[in-house]
Amino acid sequence: MTTAQIRGHQSILEMLERALSRGRLPHALLFAGPIGVGKNRVARYLAQCLFCEQTPADQLSCCHECSSCKQMAAETHPDLLSVECPPDKAILPLSLIIGSEDKRGREGLCYEMSLRPMTGNRRIAIIDDADKMNAESANALLKTLEEPSANYLMILIASELDAILPTIRSRCQLIRFAELSAPDVSDLLLEHQLAESPDQAQQVARLSGGSLAVATQLLDENLQELRHNITRLLGQHPFRPQAFSQAVIKAVDDIGGNTAAQRKTTHWILRFCADFYHQALQSAAGYQSELNNGQIEKFVTGFPGSAEDRIEKLGSLLDRLLETEEQIDRNATISLCIECLSEDLRAIQKSAS
Repeated sequence: MTTAQIRGHQSILEMLERALSRGRLPHALLFAGPIGVGKNRVARYLAQCLFCEQTPADQLSCCHECSSCKQMAAETHPDLLSVECPPDKAILPLSLIIGSEDKRGREGLCYEMSLRPMTGNRRIAIIDDADKMNAESANALLKTLEEPSANYLMILIASELDAILPTIRSRCQLIRFAELSAPDVSDLLLEHQLAESPDQAQQVARLSGGSLAVATQLLDENLQELRHNITRLLGQHPFRPQAFSQAVIKAVDDIGGNTAAQRKTTHWILRFCADFYHQALQSAAGYQSELNNGQIEKFVTGFPGSAEDRIEKLGSLLDRLLETEEQIDRNATISLCIECLSEDLRAIQKSAS
């Protein structure tokens, strides 16, 4: 891995490099920021630089040729310990931190961090999903953080900083990660051959909220088809609220009885709607888009009145979507929210005629 493969976090790399050059790298770091922006990638790059046998320990660089660098590339380095929350779990299991019940204190991350390095002179632990630790797991980790061994480094990664216990936060150096820019997300999608074309990469990146993980989800064929159907209904003049609400409610119902999944799908749909209206607002205001979208232009020109009138109505449509998002977040009934939204979208558009 090279710094060229890390997008959007140059200032963080420079900060880590300064800390290394001054011999002041903390024993525990807390990488906090949105999901899918590269926190784990930076953590692993830092680990590789520290493990590298050919570059000085006070430099944030690695040779890519030594045995340690090759082991890092193959994800087989014996002194890199990594844990994360399993996909089917909502909480990081305590057993990953201090071992299973019959082997407490004799296995798990804390035990492994107490052992001597197998190669070189350091051990590094990366705890992804650290914000999913419960109080018991966090307290079990606390002793290791309070009594650090020389040349041992622990990196905690979290997307929800408020979920980290204050006692844990106070013993870590906090490093905040920002969202990636849309061009960075688009470039990464193409670089990893995830998107079929630059046009698709740009569209998905715009909706991703600066997260490569979200962008990857948006490439799902079902979501792509759902987005196409929703934007087709939004672009019709006159707007048909019943057809829109039926399509949305059917898409949500098709998810099944998983309430969390239904709400997530609803948020995807509202995001698609907001993106459509946002593009229309930019078009009405005369901004040139990188994407040639005839559907948007046709929708905007379908509004009578001046450009100012169109901008005002489109702003009202976006405000109404935001209101619905807030209702969904407060656990309001999805079908009722969508039906009310549909009627209000028609009323707003109708008042423009």
